[in-house]
Amino acid sequence: MRTFVDVPESTMKDYAHLIGEGIKHFTGSKELGILETKRMAVMLENAEETLALQHGMDRHAFREAQTSTGSMSTFVKTQLPIIRRVYPNMISRELVSVQPMTQPTTKLFYYDIKRDDATSLADGIHDKRTYANNVEYNPDSATAIKEINLTLTDSDVSATEKKLKAKWTVEAQQDIMNYHGINVENDLTGALATEITREWDRQNLQSLLDGATGGAATFNLTVPDSLTYQDRKYWMETLYEKFIDVDTQIFKKRYRKTNWILVPADIAGFIEKMAGFRSDGANPEQQVIQTGGRYFMGSLNSRWRCYCDPFFPSNKILMGYNGTGDWLDTAAVFAPYILAYFSDTFTDPNTFQKVRAILSRAAFKVVVGDLLGVITTVGS
Repeated sequence: MRTFVDVPESTMKDYAHLIGEGIKHFTGSKELGILETKRMAVMLENAEETLALQHGMDRHAFREAQTSTGSMSTFVKTQLPIIRRVYPNMISRELVSVQPMTQPTTKLFYYDIKRDDATSLADGIHDKRTYANNVEYNPDSATAIKEINLTLTDSDVSATEKKLKAKWTVEAQQDIMNYHGINVENDLTGALATEITREWDRQNLQSLLDGATGGAATFNLTVPDSLTYQDRKYWMETLYEKFIDVDTQIFKKRYRKTNWILVPADIAGFIEKMAGFRSDGANPEQQVIQTGGRYFMGSLNSRWRCYCDPFFPSNKILMGYNGTGDWLDTAAVFAPYILAYFSDTFTDPNTFQKVRAILSRAAFKVVVGDLLGVITTVGS
């Protein structure tokens, strides 16, 4: 079965007019940008093959028929660009590995590190080896260190569905076009795409929170009494210490240092006031519009990428690791199948109300919960 890693050049050319200059990776890496573009090509191909099968054709015959069949050409003009709009605006793709599916059920792949007795990597590691008695390969020695195995693991997943619909009246469509020149159907189609982006991110981020087992800490947001302005700035830095605490717990378990932080809106404001925070510099207003409310804030002490999610639980901060240069080294996997499939627009003859719906299919799974940690905030 072909995967997104080995997408043929012919497929890339088929969708070059939609992909344009490609999908940029947040690191700026050209190689990782090419991999992101290949992921997009697989999703576009999945959507086109689905509609081709509905017309009893293979994908190549379907492409040839688009010039002569109105409904098919409409698909290319409207549905495929929506996929190009949804995927790049997902925050999830920067926090986890993305492995597009080419069928409804597939395997996800990831690295795992295990001891031979299934205990934590950090459990008693200093007690089981001494330099004075370097006998880790002697199973009878009391100081023998346990064997650690790096394995390439797979897991079966199936796509789940999300369905949304938009409604509008013929009268409203006519009036807003006459008054303002706005096409209601196009605007609502774009709104559905934004909402699908929000819905997948919401589900994925909640799954990461639920699956976090790598570390935990608590931070009290109540400001101590009688602090000067400068002392209050010092006190705010104690949140940074909690980040270090959770990061250390994860490192001892998985030998990985966390590289991203996800916070709710109030904590985002708190972090932006910390001395080590550096803003992204992009237009936040445009970011929020494109991502359905979530956005990349900037970096903290050049160590963590910080993201704001206004829908995230107000008393939780999520930290995690995602291997930016290796899609197998991750805490979780998002596997999009068909990110956006639109129904035809239907007009109810009794009410003259128009309806259009969107279907989105993907899978998500936390594969290494120990690469995720949570800070719980209390007080106010």
